[in-house]
Amino acid sequence: LSDQFKTDNDKRMIDKLACKPLKSTPKLADMDPSSFDAVFFAGGHGTCVDFPTDQVGGFITRAAAADKVVAAVCHGPMSLVNAKGADGAPLVKGKKVAIFTDAEEGQVGLTEKVPFLLEQKMRELGADVQVADAWSDNAVRDGKLVTGQNPQSSV
Repeated sequence: LSDQFKTDNDKRMIDKLACKPLKSTPKLADMDPSSFDAVFFAGGHGTCVDFPTDQVGGFITRAAAADKVVAAVCHGPMSLVNAKGADGAPLVKGKKVAIFTDAEEGQVGLTEKVPFLLEQKMRELGADVQVADAWSDNAVRDGKLVTGQNPQSSV
């Protein structure tokens, strides 16, 4: 960032702290899910690339095996794509989930930009996708899996 665009927070983080809070954050794959009561995956379009990985899926698989609450909202359920249940099947198979819908993706004009449509993918994985009207709050709990459809669902 050039100095003209740096906010006071940017200056504090970059200059005074040398980005230590960011650089010292451990990788999710290196963390022990049993040390948490719950894990939460927030949404945003960046998660469409960052979350559907073997590392994130493995962490969630271990969290679910440790009987932890796994929660995600909006695009956060991208984190569930590679997670497995105790039987090796997709963690979401047969479970009720609320996710950012294909209709909502179309309304924000990013259908062609995301690597895959989350609603379609969850259905392919065998999830029981619970869809509410676009942009309405919709949170669903199925056992220790808690999901929300969009930002309104996190309030």
